[in-house]
Amino acid sequence: MNEVTQKAIHLASEVYKAFMTEVVEAYVILQRVGRELDQKKQKDLNANRIVDTRFIHLMSISGKGGYSENPKLRKRYAESMNITLLDHLLSVVRGALTFAALDVLGSNPDSDRAKLHGQLRVLAAIAFMHDLDKVLQLQRDDALPLERVAERWTAYGLDRFISQDNSFTPDQVRYLIEQAETSQAHRSPPNVYPPRSIEQLMRYVALADKLDGLWLKEGVDAVLERLRIDSSLFTNIWRQWSRIDLFDPHHPFLIDELQRAISAQCRPVPPLIEVHQDGRLLMLIPAERSEEIKERAIKAICRFLSGKLFGMRINVSNRGIPEILDAAPDHDSLSEFIASTDLPDRELGRLFLVKASLANEAITRHLDTLIRDVGLAPRWQKAIGQTLTPYPLPSVLSEEAQSNLRKAGHLALLLNHKQVKELLDYEQRELCVVEAVGHDRPEWITALQDSASRRVFTSLWAMRMALKDAEIDTRIWGSEGLLRNWLEGVDGSRGLRDTIKGEGNRIVQTVAQHFTERLQANPTCRQQAGTNRCIFTDIPVSSKATFASADNLYEIKKSAFSGRDGRLESIESALGETHISPVSYAEHRLRAFVHTSVAAKSNGNGIPTLLSSPSTTGLFSALALNNERTFGTLSVYDLAREQPLKGVVYQGFEVYRHRYRVARFECISDRIEDQVDQLRLLLRAALRVGRPIHLFRGLPTSEKAFFAFDAMPRRLADLIGGSRLRIEQIPSALQRFETAQLILTTNGLGFEVFDRYTRPETRLGAICLSWALLHDATKEKKEGQSDRSVRFRREFEQLVQENEMSEIEAPLVTLGRAAARIQQRPRRDASANEELLTFNISLEAAISAWKLGQRDRDSLAMAIAGELDTNLVRKQKAAARTNRDDVSLTDECIAFAYRFVEDIWFGVLNGRPPSQASRRVLSSIYRMSFVTAPRPKSEAEYNASYTD
Repeated sequence: MNEVTQKAIHLASEVYKAFMTEVVEAYVILQRVGRELDQKKQKDLNANRIVDTRFIHLMSISGKGGYSENPKLRKRYAESMNITLLDHLLSVVRGALTFAALDVLGSNPDSDRAKLHGQLRVLAAIAFMHDLDKVLQLQRDDALPLERVAERWTAYGLDRFISQDNSFTPDQVRYLIEQAETSQAHRSPPNVYPPRSIEQLMRYVALADKLDGLWLKEGVDAVLERLRIDSSLFTNIWRQWSRIDLFDPHHPFLIDELQRAISAQCRPVPPLIEVHQDGRLLMLIPAERSEEIKERAIKAICRFLSGKLFGMRINVSNRGIPEILDAAPDHDSLSEFIASTDLPDRELGRLFLVKASLANEAITRHLDTLIRDVGLAPRWQKAIGQTLTPYPLPSVLSEEAQSNLRKAGHLALLLNHKQVKELLDYEQRELCVVEAVGHDRPEWITALQDSASRRVFTSLWAMRMALKDAEIDTRIWGSEGLLRNWLEGVDGSRGLRDTIKGEGNRIVQTVAQHFTERLQANPTCRQQAGTNRCIFTDIPVSSKATFASADNLYEIKKSAFSGRDGRLESIESALGETHISPVSYAEHRLRAFVHTSVAAKSNGNGIPTLLSSPSTTGLFSALALNNERTFGTLSVYDLAREQPLKGVVYQGFEVYRHRYRVARFECISDRIEDQVDQLRLLLRAALRVGRPIHLFRGLPTSEKAFFAFDAMPRRLADLIGGSRLRIEQIPSALQRFETAQLILTTNGLGFEVFDRYTRPETRLGAICLSWALLHDATKEKKEGQSDRSVRFRREFEQLVQENEMSEIEAPLVTLGRAAARIQQRPRRDASANEELLTFNISLEAAISAWKLGQRDRDSLAMAIAGELDTNLVRKQKAAARTNRDDVSLTDECIAFAYRFVEDIWFGVLNGRPPSQASRRVLSSIYRMSFVTAPRPKSEAEYNASYTD
């Protein structure tokens, strides 16, 4: 890698980091969509007590692959992967900066760096503005209004970002945007042309825009072909890229680490494209170093796994029995491990587990007398099981006390270690310790009946005695001491370490071999020996490829019965044996390791649903990422939380600074109520983080939608318009989920109304039923309580306006609107009976006439009209003449009656009285239509007169 290339990438990275800080974080993320914050929330936001969880404006717009009501446009958009406009704009910024820096410095290494730095700032600003028509929702061929160009240029802080020597007028900015959009070049000449050097840089914006579009629509082959075609235009831009295409959906956490390692080894030039989505890792890395990059990346993964997962590990059972796993240490390495922070705080404390009943006043007093002076007074917590440790959080102790505790823990580990034939039995080990100390144990320790607890207290006593006498320390912890003999054996005999399999190194090497083969141009799938099958991949494995509960594999139970071929367990046996390949073993150990750092834990009801959300997207996505930092983890609760004091919160831009795994531990519940809430949170998470989210119950398939769930329950898919959504469809889907959640949690509605709401043909009725119940409740609500019926009124009006009504619902809406001409407007505190007066009179009159044998249209209509005319006048509920366009009440009642007979009685009811359940739905649709009917007069005019 030559020095010029390093300088070019450093310069591009420097400008891009400044752009992220001075533009995106300072201005862009402040522009949110949604309701305005009230005064209290705005005050809390200004004081950093909450974060703004509303969606960033540029994340609510599609950059590529959006949605349109126009079928032709919708079909064209569906050909591209759907990403946010912010992701697309930043991709073009990164691509343009990198290409320009490489090409300009490659052509002229002695270029004025300060001048080029200023020009690249202008380049980044124009690249960010190149799709302004999408922000302004203009047609593709519409000219950009200069006032809007100026407004956005300032709103995004671009006027401040570019140097003072490079200020531009709105018509110059528009001209440069049109130069970047080659199909519109020279369409709007400015009064004064911008500098030629700046204008020439626009070709890098055009190239980056084209490459990003090709990648999202056609894939990496189209990108490579475009670079080959444009090779004569950009003499010093790298055109030789090697492709990595790896499909391994069973091991997404390992693939994440592989991607991070490959990206880190590509320095200084990051991969042109890198994305891990839907089980597939796709990358374009520099061809001339591709083999070296892959080799170094695999070595980096091996170091990561050995250091984080498969180094020495100590597991302590709930009964307090410890065990050394994964590595067979000698005495010195075990001593160093226990003395270092490699031994987790929790496991160090658990080495001292004793029976919970011993956490009493007498034992505490004895321990105080023994070891309080060395900072190890017990700190019992409330017992939640049969065992308890006096040191639940060793890290809160002083440094000297921790050192003493670790020394005692070393002894407790081997004194209580799981029994193997190479170790003395527990009683003999205990006697050896007492003999090495050379003093009688305190009587209170000797008197303890629980042997495991007695050995723990013996360890603490021996440690305290060794602090007084160095010879005791030598006899137990020394290079020829008791612990070394137990661990390594004496005079060539086998010791404890000879029984430890130390499978960690073999598993790491198997992972390395797995990825080495997968990264080859033509990988081969070698058939492994073995009659058993991996529970995840179904590849053959040996009978030894199993695991123990202490291996801590995430959400896998050793004794689970499946009935699958090749599984040894029997339905008649209490024992089970689950087989797992070494690579899958490493994957689920990694998941368990990552899960320990997750603040919002999953509900732990099984292996999570496979969720795919890329940590990077677009051109040169790692340009400003810190590849040395491990992945962050965000749950859907982290992405919804707004108060920092309650846990991890997401500001809105972190995904552009670091790599994150999003919602990888979420399990989809079986309960419909929980599913609604989970999918609502997932949709919000997608818009909050600005990255696609795809869920799969089986193996993943390539999805271009922004949100997809291949096993979405049919009811929920009907509710939100399908199992695949583009960005523009998500807000309405969120609204539907929020409404569904309100229905499910409201007494008197529940699942029956929810089921109606999910189906388009009965949705309006469900909305009206819900509105009626909540509308009546608002009349009794206390001051300060919100009116929850407003949501349903809004959705009702939207459905009516968009004519999304069934053949049964539409006539009732029309009838309710027509009733406003004959019945006066009910007051806000009117009863349901008053709001249903006209409907009930009409229906009861029709039923009475039907019972008398009247079946023809005219006689039914006249019977209804007579009842309406009489009762509306008698009850003083008739509408004013001015509200009927001066038509007489009698004529209006007749017209209404004929409408009722034709559309409702013979149309909706098929000439028969409705059931009670059906009547409830029909009356609620009518009632809401009547109450919300548009009124041409003021409230006072409605109530001024009700007769002719």
